[in-house]
Amino acid sequence: MPRSALLPALFVLCCIAAPAGAQFGEEPLAKDPLATSKGLPKKFAKLASVEFVVEPAKAKRGETVTARLKVTLKEGGGGYTYPFFPADTKQLGKNDLAAPLPVGDLVFIGTVADPPNPDTKQRDDAPSGVMDQIYKHLAVWEFKAVVSPNAKAGKSTVSLGKYTRLQVCDATNCYPARGDELPAATFEVLDGESDKIKPADLEEARKILNLPPPKPSAPDRGSVGALPPAPSGSANKAEVRKSAKPLDQYTDELRVIATNVLPPEEGSDFGGIKQTGLWAFIATAALWGLISLVTPCVFPMIPITVSIFLKQAHGSFGERLKLAGVYCLTIISVLGLSAFALLKFMAWLSAHPVTNVLLATLFLVLALSLFGMYELTLPNALQKRLQAKQSKGGVIGTVFGALAFTVISFTCVAPFLGGFAGISAGNEGSGSLIAVPTAKEIAGGLAFATAFAAPFFVLALVPGLMKALPKSGGWLDSVKAVMGFLELAAALKFLRTAELRVFPTTQYFTYDLVLGAWVAISAACGLYLLNVFRLPHDEEKPNIGVPRLLFALLFLGLALYLTPALFKGHDGKNQRPAGVVYAWVEAFLLPDPEEWPTDLNVAIEASKKSGKPVFVDFTGKTCTNCRYNEREVFSRPEFHSLFDQFELVQLYTDEVPSKAYATDPGHSARIEEADVNGRFLTAVFKDNTLPTYAVMITQPDGKVKVFKYPEGKINHPDQFATFLKDSLEKAKK
Repeated sequence: MPRSALLPALFVLCCIAAPAGAQFGEEPLAKDPLATSKGLPKKFAKLASVEFVVEPAKAKRGETVTARLKVTLKEGGGGYTYPFFPADTKQLGKNDLAAPLPVGDLVFIGTVADPPNPDTKQRDDAPSGVMDQIYKHLAVWEFKAVVSPNAKAGKSTVSLGKYTRLQVCDATNCYPARGDELPAATFEVLDGESDKIKPADLEEARKILNLPPPKPSAPDRGSVGALPPAPSGSANKAEVRKSAKPLDQYTDELRVIATNVLPPEEGSDFGGIKQTGLWAFIATAALWGLISLVTPCVFPMIPITVSIFLKQAHGSFGERLKLAGVYCLTIISVLGLSAFALLKFMAWLSAHPVTNVLLATLFLVLALSLFGMYELTLPNALQKRLQAKQSKGGVIGTVFGALAFTVISFTCVAPFLGGFAGISAGNEGSGSLIAVPTAKEIAGGLAFATAFAAPFFVLALVPGLMKALPKSGGWLDSVKAVMGFLELAAALKFLRTAELRVFPTTQYFTYDLVLGAWVAISAACGLYLLNVFRLPHDEEKPNIGVPRLLFALLFLGLALYLTPALFKGHDGKNQRPAGVVYAWVEAFLLPDPEEWPTDLNVAIEASKKSGKPVFVDFTGKTCTNCRYNEREVFSRPEFHSLFDQFELVQLYTDEVPSKAYATDPGHSARIEEADVNGRFLTAVFKDNTLPTYAVMITQPDGKVKVFKYPEGKINHPDQFATFLKDSLEKAKK
C-alpha cells in the first residue's frame, strides 16, 4: 500500500473497526440471561438415542469408576454413527473426542477405545471395495475416570464438554451434536475414606490436577490432597485453585444464585458517595477536545482556515457565520461519530487481542510518522478531488474542506481521542437510567468534537482574536516528537494487553520489559528536549526555552523515578516507588492480579458454614482500575483485617486466569466461564462496569441480600472501609 493511502485506511480502522457487540452486550436481557442450549438436536434424536452413565453410581474420593457413552441407533431409521479412532487414518467420517476431557468431579484418565466389531459402508467418492467403519445398531464407549480428590460430597454431574463432537448420519446427511448437548451423567460423591483406591489410577489423576504428593497427616476437610492455600500476602487463607466444572453446571449454579437475589435495598448511599455524573463526563470530553487543538497537525490550520472564511465571505458577517457554521458542523459530525464509536466499543477494544494488535500497529505507524520517518497524506487522486471541490467555495466547498481537514488532522487527534475513550472505559459506571451507555457516549462524543471545532467558529466571528494566538514555529516540531514518544509507549501497552489475552502468562511483552521500555522512552524524550539529538523534521536550534527545559527535566525525572521498579526486592517482587504516579503506571501496565478464589457457589456454601458474608470482586485481566485498587487499597493493613471477616471471591468477566485452576481447562473454557460471570453481573446489578464490588449475605430462607459499593475506582478508601463495616453489621442482624 502506498504511504499516501495509509492515513484513510488507519482512520477507518480506529474509528469503525469494532465488533457488533460490546463485552457483555447492551441489548435487553433475555428472560434467562444465563441460558445455554441443551438437549440433542431434533434430527439427531430422530435417528439415535444417547445415554451417558457412571458406574458405580456412588463412589468415594479417589476411587476409580467407569463412564459409559451408549449410542443406540433406532430401528428402521437407517442411521449410523462413526468411531472416534477409525483403523484407516484416511477415513474422513469420524467422531471427535476432546482431549483432554473436561476436568470436574471426575478426572478422566487412560485411553479410550472404539467398540469392537464395527459395521462397514462403501466410502463415498472412493473406488469400489474401499470401506469406512461405522456402527449401525449400537456403539458403547467406556471412559476410565477417578473421582477427584477435591470433589465435594453430594450429587454431581459430568459431561463430555462442548468440544466433543458426535454425529449420526442417514443416506443423505450427517447431524452433529456437541458433548454439552448430550445427556450428562449423574453420580454421587460419598464422604469418608476408601479402601478401593487404585494407587496407580489416583496418581495419574493427581498429575492431571497438578496436585502435590499427599501428606501423611490428615488432609484438610476430609479431602484427598487439598489444594494449596492462598499466598500469605492475600487477604485470607482460602483455597484459590479449583477444578474446572462443566459449563452447564457452572451456569446452573450462578442461575440459582441470581434467582435468589433480593432487590437491592433503597437508601444505602454509604457516606453519600456518588459516581461521576453526566456533566462531569461531558466536561472531561470537552477538555480532551481542546487539548487536541494544540498539536502540529491542527494548530497551524486554525488561522489559515479562518482566513479562508474571511476571504470567501467578502466582508459579509452573515456569510461568514454560515460558512463557519457549516465547517464546524461537518467536523462535529465526522469526529463526533468517531468519538462515539470508540466510547461505545472501548471496553471490548481494550480487551480483545486482535484489536489490541491492530491498535498497536496504528500507534506505531503514527509514531514513526511524527518522528519524521515518512509523511502520512491523502492519496493524490482523492486530494486533488477534495481540493477541486473545496476551491468552488460556498457550502459544498466548505463541507469538503472540513472533511479533508478532519482526516489529515487525525494523525495528531487519534491519541487524545483514544486516550479519552480508554480512560472513560475504565471509569466507574452507574446502574441508574441516567447512565444509559448510549446516551452518555453520544454526549461525550459530541462534547469532544464540539470543543475541537469551537475555535474555528469563534475566530470566524471575531477575527481580531487571532492576534492573540502564538505563532507557529519550531515548538510545534517539538510537540510532534513528544507525541511520537507517547504513541510509541501506548503501542507497547497495547501489545502487552494482547499477549495477556492470548497466553496464560506473558513471554515477550512482560511487565518488566514494557516498564523498562517506558523508562527508556521517557529518558529519550527528555534528552531530545535538551537537544542532545535531533529528528529529521527539526530545525537547527541550539538554544532551548524555559518551558522546554522544564518538560525535559520532567521526562528525565520520570525515568529515574520508575527505574527502581525494574529491580527486585528481598521478597522477589518488583520494588514499588512511593506515590500515585507509580501506582497509575503500574496499574496501566497490568501487573499480575492477586489470587483469590474464583467460584461464587463455593464461597456461598462456605459462608453458610462460617457465618461470614461474601465479598465479590467483579474484575478483569485487562482492567486498569482493578489493578490500581488491588495494589493501592486492598494492600493496606486495615483492609487485611476487614477482609478476614469475609469469604472472598473474584469473578473475572473477560477471561479467568489459568492459575485459578489446578489444571488449565484451556483458553476457550476460561473465556466461556468469564462470559457467564459477565452475564451474571449484568443480570443481578443491571451493570457491566469493572470493577464492581458487592457483598452478598445469605438469609436462612436461602434468599441473598446484595449491597453494591457505588465506586469502581476506589477514590475514598475510608468510605470503602465504612462500606465493609456496614456490611458486616447488616450480616449480624
